[in-house]
This record gives sequence, structure tokens and C-alpha cells, in this order.
Amino acid sequence: MKRLQLLSCLLLLAVTAFSQEIEVTKFGQATQFIAADDQIRDWDNEICALVKIQGAKIDSVSGAFEVRRNGAEVWAYMTNGDRKLTIYKQGYEPKEVVFNDFGVQDVKSNRVYLMNIYVLELTKKRLFIGIHGGVNFTTASDLGAGYDNDTKWVTGFNIGATGAYMFTDLIGAQVGIFFATKGYKYSDFYRDEKGDFQFVDIPVQALFNFKLSESFALQLLAGPCFSINVGGNMKRTLPTLADVKFSDIYSAFQMGGQAGLRLVIAKHYAIGADYQMGFGNYKNYNFGVNVGYIF
Repeated sequence: MKRLQLLSCLLLLAVTAFSQEIEVTKFGQATQFIAADDQIRDWDNEICALVKIQGAKIDSVSGAFEVRRNGAEVWAYMTNGDRKLTIYKQGYEPKEVVFNDFGVQDVKSNRVYLMNIYVLELTKKRLFIGIHGGVNFTTASDLGAGYDNDTKWVTGFNIGATGAYMFTDLIGAQVGIFFATKGYKYSDFYRDEKGDFQFVDIPVQALFNFKLSESFALQLLAGPCFSINVGGNMKRTLPTLADVKFSDIYSAFQMGGQAGLRLVIAKHYAIGADYQMGFGNYKNYNFGVNVGYIF
């Protein structure tokens, strides 16, 4: 339980770190003066400086003497010596821009300054459904007393569906439900044993989507995974013993963590790999490779 709580806290911190922000990519003085028709004078009858904000649509600016819109730009008129302003956009944290952070101590009267900003726009389509299937390579540890050697890996399969909700083009959350076969092999002087189990896995993951080009995107996923045993047993061939059900030894409900990578091609075709580690009394280790289609 402590491991699950720690994993959940880390995921919360990761999502917070990628919260919606306005980013200033460039700020500096232009070469030209303000055209006479565009000049504004402050309360002391001094010509204001003009900061032209470009690159993304914003709602408002504070800290300026006057604000105007000119096409796609926002013009913020500042009094001589002003050192900062604040940019606002609905759904985003306000951005305080301190001019000195960009090598400008303060703005000067009758001078033009260019400010380029970038905001991560909300994605138009938010809900994505996918179907996936592939191969599992699994083993287990901490099987109990009498197991002196390492367990061996076995091959299984996984098939299921996912639903992802994208808060932005970069950040989302995904829930999946998969049927997966898992197990292990173990041999020593006393026994020859194989675990062959079936689980329903429910991974709940944060999703980070990085667009590589118009045709390719790389996705990172991480979060807790909840597993329910629905069948299978442990078989021993040396000595020959009756098969043992999973639920006779371990809890049918298991918890763990899962992280993975996925390459999305042409927005629909997915190739992925993930690693899963159990935190319960049956500590399975699962490496999966799958392909899928995203609607």
C-alpha cells in the first residue's frame, strides 16, 4: 500500500509539473520608433513605450498604461521605466514577465519592444479509444520458503482496450482493461514447477504525448495497475502433485505499477512496450509488446 501511495504522489507531481503555462520565448527592443499615429502619451505627457505581444492569442494584460489589439497582436503601452507586465489567458496560469530576465532593465519612452509567447493550446479532440494486443514475457519472485533458485521467464499474451482523455496536446490520462496470461517456471533438485495464470489488468496511467512530426508521436505512460486473477493454476511435474489454484496461495486481487512507451503512426496505428511490476504477495514481473489501433 505504501508503494502504491508513493507512485500516486509521483504521478500527481508529474502532472502538476506539466500544468498549463504561458511561455515567453523572446523579448527585446526593436530598431524602430513608434509611428506618430500609434503614439500614446502618459499622464506626464511623455510618449509611452510599446510592447508588441505576438505568437499566441491572449485575453488581457495588466501593468500597462493602455492595451490595444492590432490584428493578431496585443499592444501594451508602458510608461517610461516600467519593468514588468502580466499576461492572462483563460485556462492558464497568469504569466508575470520581468523584463530584466531577458536582459532589458526597463522600457524606454518612444521605443518598440517585441515579445513572442507560446501557449500549449487545448487539443480539439479529447477522447481516444484504442484496441491493443500482443505478447507478454513474465516471471515472478518471492514465491515463499523453499524457492532457492531464480524463476525463469515464460511467454503469454495480452489483449484489451484503452480509453485516453487528453487535457492538452501534451498531457492526458488513460485507463485500460486487458486480459493477460502470466506465469513463471521454476526448477531445482526437488521440483519442476510452472505457474500458468490469467489476469484482468486495469492500468490507470498518466499519458504524455510528444509530437515528433505530422505522422509520428511518442507517448510515455506511467501509473498504478490493478490486477484480478480469473483462472489458472500452478503445475508440478517433479514430484507429481495435484495442481494448485492461484487463489489457494495468493490474494486474487493484486496491485502494481506499470510504465511504457508507445509510438503512434499516422494518428491511428500504435506500437508499444510496457513493464509491469507487482506490489502484492505475488510479485510478478511482466514485459509486454503490443500493437493496436486508436480511433
